[in-house]
Amino acid sequence: MPLSSKATLSAALAKARTAVQLDQAQYHDGAKAYYVEVVGMLARVISRASHEKDVKKLEDIRRAYTDRIQQLDALSAGA
Repeated sequence: MPLSSKATLSAALAKARTAVQLDQAQYHDGAKAYYVEVVGMLARVISRASHEKDVKKLEDIRRAYTDRIQQLDALSAGA
């Protein structure tokens, strides 16, 4: 994985930790904003990844955050 991909992945993971903390504190709007940013960053890393195993793991993580974004959208629609 090129250095820029590693740096992007590291930044995405840091933002993901913040998103989870905000989500746990029930600050859903802030959490969603971070999740959306993380999903975009992961998409960039995935597009540059060359190992199938890495791609699969990153896609699974991206899918989990995408699912959470949809859940948060449903929560705000029901509020």
